[in-house]
Amino acid sequence: MSRLKRLASAAVSVAMAAVMLTSCSTGRYCMTYSGDKNVNSGIYIYNIISELLNQQYVMYYSGSSDNVMDKKVDGKEMAVYLEENALKNTKAYCAITAKFDELGLKLSDEDTKSISSSTTNAYNAQKEMFEEMGISKDSIKQVLTQTKKRDMLFDYYYGKDGKEAVSDDELVKYVNENYLRYKTLSISKSTSTDDSTKDKENKEHEETINKYFSKAQSGSFDGFDAVIEEYNAEVEAKAKETSDSSSNSDSSSNADSSSNSDSSSKADSSSAADSSSSKVGDADSSSKTDSSSNSDSSSKADSSSSSDSSETDHDHDHEAEESKYKNENMVNYAQYDEDALSQDYGKLITEVKNMKAGSCIKYSNDKVYYIIYKGDVTERSKEYVEDNRETILKEMKNEDFDKLIEEWEGSLDIKVDDKSIRRYSAKSLYERYTDYSSSKK
Repeated sequence: MSRLKRLASAAVSVAMAAVMLTSCSTGRYCMTYSGDKNVNSGIYIYNIISELLNQQYVMYYSGSSDNVMDKKVDGKEMAVYLEENALKNTKAYCAITAKFDELGLKLSDEDTKSISSSTTNAYNAQKEMFEEMGISKDSIKQVLTQTKKRDMLFDYYYGKDGKEAVSDDELVKYVNENYLRYKTLSISKSTSTDDSTKDKENKEHEETINKYFSKAQSGSFDGFDAVIEEYNAEVEAKAKETSDSSSNSDSSSNADSSSNSDSSSKADSSSAADSSSSKVGDADSSSKTDSSSNSDSSSKADSSSSSDSSETDHDHDHEAEESKYKNENMVNYAQYDEDALSQDYGKLITEVKNMKAGSCIKYSNDKVYYIIYKGDVTERSKEYVEDNRETILKEMKNEDFDKLIEEWEGSLDIKVDDKSIRRYSAKSLYERYTDYSSSKK
């Protein structure tokens, strides 16, 4: 699964509290394993809804307004993709649960309490919807329990003391070979609908980009921070000037109103407000935050000025590192699939990949002007692994772990209840969910 899809799952996990439909209250099961172990159909339904929301999330942040069910994933119709993916993940549920018991692993009392608390919170947050849709609190608990068991199994094999433990040196090598390190300064292009105004504003933006590009070229990767700070200071000064001008206009308007009628005062005040709004909201002002992202959070750097970023938290954001790496982005390029790389953000990081470390370029798309400075990953990779070991380990070994889970499935004699699977088709679940959501608007 691409990093875009996996990292989008962070937001989906929050939304799942409102949509984890389950049918265990009907007593139906979607499959059995190990002879007599039943799996609630609700787990299969959960897997469909979860990926459906994930796809909607990705489409929203990539700027797409299409109906999610009209989209194709990996060349497959959405409904087909959702059902195949849900079936695969439900079989994985069987394998994880069985292997966890086989190895004699146990959840701690703290784990059990945490799962119970999360289950109660999720259920109570949308109790009305759960009851109306035949929702089972127990199925929610099973899903959350399986998630914890998966993490424990992953650590059993790949953790520091695991059977196939991955060393820090191996993780550093992985980062050096797959990650991109870069900084950006960006300015949103004009959104004016008037061609003359649009051309004028974009010409000004290009002049600004050229000015700061010259400064960046004459410096270094570390020195680019000073260029970004200078640009931000200029933006703040312009915003303050506009604000002061607006305040003066308001004061003048109020003074005039003392000798004029109330209606004249209102007209002047309205005019001043309109002027302030149009100036403060220009592209220079709105792009200030684009060039000063938090540490390792390129989504915050890019998406604040436009919707060309297709993720919201795709990199490792660490507030503790902000002062040292506040403008840097560390991105695992290997985690992006073809669909993600075809989006604006994917094209941007592809441009970064093709750059040489230590080089600086200008880049633009339909929405944003950029200055991009590429850094040397090897200068930071060791420290980065120390700060992000767990995340990087999962990026490195998740594919191997998925293959291991598939091997476990082969020994479980999994039998699918086709009648239940057909009953809970992706199309019917989508219609059911959208109808309910519409009724609550």
